[in-house]
Amino acid sequence: MLTAKSNTDAPKLIDAAELARLLSVSKPTIWRLREAGKLPSAIALTSQCIRWRADIVADWINAGCPVPSTHAAESI
Repeated sequence: MLTAKSNTDAPKLIDAAELARLLSVSKPTIWRLREAGKLPSAIALTSQCIRWRADIVADWINAGCPVPSTHAAESI
């Protein structure tokens, strides 16, 4: 028997506006930091829809915002 996966099982995704709010910076700064490879990996839902996993961002912030070793966007 197949059961539908609950939405609570999926990780929360945040957009650039929410990430900017968490970091107290502007949205353009988020895009500059992403291009410079200074943010955690993003998930590209489409070419115009970029999101970050909230749990990964929280861990990254708690670790002092270290520069990640890779920054390529993940596609779903």
